[in-house]
Amino acid sequence: MKKSAIVSGLGMSLLLCSMACQKEGLTGSSGSGGAAGGLALGGSGAGGVASSGGAVGTGGLTVSGGAPGKGGAIGSGGATGNGGAVGLGGVRGTGGVTGAGGLAGTGGGASVGGATGAGGSTGRTCGTIVGLVCPSGQFCEMPAGTCSRVADGAGTCVASGARACPAIYSPVCGCDGVTYGNDCERQAAGVSKASDGACATPASACPADISQISTWACTEGLTCEYGTDPRPGCRTSATCTSGAWVTTLAKCTQLPPVTCPATRTDAAGQTCPTDGAYCVYADLSCACTNCTDGPVVTCGGALTWHCAAPNADASCPAGIPLLGSACSVESQSCGYSCGTGGARLCKKGAWYSANGGPCPVSARRAKKNIVYVGAAERERIATDLARFKLATYEYRDPALAGSRHLGFIIDDVPGSPAVDRDGNMVDLYGYASMLVAAVQAQGEEIAKLKAELARLRVRMPRK
Repeated sequence: MKKSAIVSGLGMSLLLCSMACQKEGLTGSSGSGGAAGGLALGGSGAGGVASSGGAVGTGGLTVSGGAPGKGGAIGSGGATGNGGAVGLGGVRGTGGVTGAGGLAGTGGGASVGGATGAGGSTGRTCGTIVGLVCPSGQFCEMPAGTCSRVADGAGTCVASGARACPAIYSPVCGCDGVTYGNDCERQAAGVSKASDGACATPASACPADISQISTWACTEGLTCEYGTDPRPGCRTSATCTSGAWVTTLAKCTQLPPVTCPATRTDAAGQTCPTDGAYCVYADLSCACTNCTDGPVVTCGGALTWHCAAPNADASCPAGIPLLGSACSVESQSCGYSCGTGGARLCKKGAWYSANGGPCPVSARRAKKNIVYVGAAERERIATDLARFKLATYEYRDPALAGSRHLGFIIDDVPGSPAVDRDGNMVDLYGYASMLVAAVQAQGEEIAKLKAELARLRVRMPRK
């Protein structure tokens, strides 16, 4: 009889024996570990196929100790190590593919750890053509170097979020274009890996001239804007859409000729000759108009130069930069006006279009969670407004200097409805509404005083 047949017969006999022993309440000679000591002595006590100890458990294939050594086929606790395919706890970390405990034991398919240690791969497939998603607290890590360039690509769910990463600098480039100190920091950020080493810094996101755009690398979603026309929408641009550049030619009338004052300071507030004329001073411009800037736009009277003021955030460009022009602070946001395209966002070394602050729309259709202010709230608002400290001041901008203004300083009233959410300007609508609340509260107080005076008059004896 062949050796394999002998071993098989012996294993079956021992298995039947172990089942009988368990039925009688016995634990067998091995107890915890594999199929209660593999298929050898010990029956099927604590541990089993799914207990701590790997695929066949402590004891190996035929006798205590396993074929080549204690702990399964090769080592203690699994195919090659204690608890997983490669080492303690999975592919490379505690808990990984099989985990401490074999096929279904402690750790299991999605236990703590994974591909690169605590917090790593859970082994769950994500992405693919059906769009499989990962559980909360995990992200879909694509194979290194593929990022999102592979249609319907498959990735692996990996834990993200705050964790203790080693203080070792071994830079990797993320698919978001950011260089991370090491792979652990990249995974904590929930970003797939583009390549080992620091991300390359492109010399320029856009070519110097739009005539070169057809030979330039197309970065999805990037717009390259060209020209010096100060009017919004009057510049030629090219946008990378679905892997190809789409060029948009400006279709604006020519700017009227005008003799510009020497400086923006000289121009601001002065009369100008031609409606719609512009004067450009570095990144800022002045428009010749007799219309107000808002929130309520009215036109009439003499034409004057209306000059843009530099951005209140000194770390932002003074004037709104061209789309695609170079920037250096990743994720920096700079606002210039309300609505679509009113801000710029720095991504991968270039300025992208972003939405500015909310534009005032007073209709009910634009609002939700409407709660009308009652008498007590009006009184509180009126009290808050009474505490505002009025001041006179001048602006630092030379173009606006030379005259004093009356108002309040928003730093004195942080969190007030009279301050816009960016914390740079007065929210005129909120401020005016506070004034209305104060008038209404005073009106209610006057009405009470009048009623009290009428009662006193009734009680007074007539002469």
